[in-house]
Amino acid sequence: MTTVRLLSGKEMPMIGLGTWKSDPGKVGAAVKAAVKCGYRMIDCANDYGNEREVGDALAELFRDKIVSREEIFVQAKLWNSNHKKEHVREDLLATLADLQLDYVDSYLIHWPQAVPSTGKAAAVAKHGNHPAPKAEGTMFPLEEDGTFSSDQETHFMEAWYAMEDLMDEGLVKSIGVSNFNRTQLLEVVKNKRKHMPSVLQNECHPFLQQKDLLDVCKHLGVVLQAFSPLGSGDRPWVRDPLGPPELLEDERLKKMAEKHGATPAQVVLRWQVQRGVSIIPKSVREARLRENLDCTFFTLNAEDMDEIATLNVGWRYLLFAAASMHPDYPFKDELPHDYVLEKAPLNTTKSGSS
Repeated sequence: MTTVRLLSGKEMPMIGLGTWKSDPGKVGAAVKAAVKCGYRMIDCANDYGNEREVGDALAELFRDKIVSREEIFVQAKLWNSNHKKEHVREDLLATLADLQLDYVDSYLIHWPQAVPSTGKAAAVAKHGNHPAPKAEGTMFPLEEDGTFSSDQETHFMEAWYAMEDLMDEGLVKSIGVSNFNRTQLLEVVKNKRKHMPSVLQNECHPFLQQKDLLDVCKHLGVVLQAFSPLGSGDRPWVRDPLGPPELLEDERLKKMAEKHGATPAQVVLRWQVQRGVSIIPKSVREARLRENLDCTFFTLNAEDMDEIATLNVGWRYLLFAAASMHPDYPFKDELPHDYVLEKAPLNTTKSGSS
């Protein structure tokens, strides 16, 4: 397994298993199958609603001596409701309890904006990861009009400083950010007190290649990590008639895959790794898990790389526009000028955040 050395000094596998949108009842089996076929990184988040099952799977793998704790790189995320310094530690401790771990190898601020959040109390998985009136205290609090609650006063640097302290305690080995834009990443780098961000996890695929962001990350020594590296074809409600077709059905990728004796998915994943981008594709099927991991048996030549570069159209599947009322929302320039704040999506596990 190819690894990359993070600024924290930790070695991180370039390929990992994503668990977003992996249904409870299936994700545990997927984690066990993934580790047994060679995966050594698991990406988690408390708002996915499946960390406890992931933790049970990891505990079984460790107990059966399939792998040791030291061989697995586990990444978790600070949820948006818990950006205040007094809530960060509670967020992490709840995740550690669910994962049955003493530490995580990487801990990311999930989104820069403190939405959904009231800022009044920490909200973790045991409180529910579903939208509900803010008085109920879930991870997705709602106002009376059905929009997300927003903690307008809290800025992500408050959370960052608390995470630096957790790193000093040894509860996390690396810290980073997710869904941050270039300006926000540079703000963390400029204003950090102790520790550089090691990872920036963002949506990234051939339709959204993030070249400028990748160049900035390489300049800083930050590893860019792609979620939804194969697009997000299981989210039809965000499709736009002006948007690109389904990524893996693109004829250019199909032809390239045929040339290399690979699948279109393997071509896309190989392209990312060859660019120096870490990837966390998601699957609960063992055959697909093996296929995704076995994406480096061939090399894309310069002509291949140039052709994939032509697929870039800046298409973002996950805008999370329902959180755009906050000043730290990262993609304001991608919303239409007449955008009206929408009500919270009903199914946050599948449509709210990654």
